[in-house]
Amino acid sequence: MGRQRRGPGKQRGDGDLASALRDALTALLPHADAADHAKPAGVLVPLYVRDGAWHVLLNVRSAQLREHKGELAFPGGSLDDGDADMQSCALREADEEMGIQPADVTILGALGTVLTRTGYHVWPTVGAIPYPYAFNVSVREVAEVVEVPLESMLADSSLRHEARLLGDGSVQTRVAFAHGPHLIYGATATILEQLLSIVRGIVDRGEATLGVEVK
Repeated sequence: MGRQRRGPGKQRGDGDLASALRDALTALLPHADAADHAKPAGVLVPLYVRDGAWHVLLNVRSAQLREHKGELAFPGGSLDDGDADMQSCALREADEEMGIQPADVTILGALGTVLTRTGYHVWPTVGAIPYPYAFNVSVREVAEVVEVPLESMLADSSLRHEARLLGDGSVQTRVAFAHGPHLIYGATATILEQLLSIVRGIVDRGEATLGVEVK
């Protein structure tokens, strides 16, 4: 499998937001949507500090993939027989796609599950990673790495809405987000919306900020 390397690794950037997120996610009772015959999948929601500000990592799925090609997504994939649980699935997939070693991830907690239009039941795990990081990107699975500041996602200017015509003729409207030339929509946007709602509450209550002092 062909891979591309990016940059040297450094110490984990773990600030007040990570601690506050861990507390909030521990107190959260994640909901688990259910659907007959849905395929279980795990994704990692990687957070890190870059240039003194918290970011979330996404990628553009390769055109070589069978499903969701060209879409923005969190690193993740289907549950394998060898996975101990959905968190293990998310960590394994993040390693395979992005070269993020499980030992480098500080697990902060889990978000509510999401059903995709292609029949996947997605379990999101939130984790903090060091930055800069020596990402080892699978070029078969990932077309582009996208680093998104959390602060920009919380701005009203990033908010969009996705409308989809369902088989019964009704229209389903869901939240989406714009970041530069990219549109984050579908299950990825639903997961991101959960995270942003928690982060917004943390910031509004003064429990943490989105910036970290650069020494």
